[in-house]
Amino acid sequence: MNQLLDKNTYTKDTEPSPFSELNGPFYTKVVGERIYKAFEVLPKNCNKANIAHGGILVAFSDGVMGYTAWQQNQLPCLTAKINGNYIAPAKLGSWVYGYADIVKTTNEITFTTCKLFIDEKVIFTADGIFKILVKKNGESSASTYPAYAD
Repeated sequence: MNQLLDKNTYTKDTEPSPFSELNGPFYTKVVGERIYKAFEVLPKNCNKANIAHGGILVAFSDGVMGYTAWQQNQLPCLTAKINGNYIAPAKLGSWVYGYADIVKTTNEITFTTCKLFIDEKVIFTADGIFKILVKKNGESSASTYPAYAD
């Protein structure tokens, strides 16, 4: 069995953000250098057709990409842009897992991609741009987003 399909091999995220607290729980698993995030589609994540609302897939992929960018760069960052592609539905009770890859990082921006799966089938892909709040040289770039610096 693919170890990524086994819910019991993931660790429940501790200290989730208020948004994640409402929409999760979310889980994490590290395999080699790749960070996997996962969640079970619960009724609160579904639309009237009992499939995951598109918004939860975008929000989850945002979290996967942002978390990966933050961990790999060791720099705080905020979402600047996300594009999402819906490929297949995530039905109630499905175990959705995925990962992000860093495509490129400049001194102020990180470009990412993300794939979400059910079983071993891709159900959603995304790409994102994340604004790094502290430059690699240690200088703050928060002045670009002064409202977020407080």
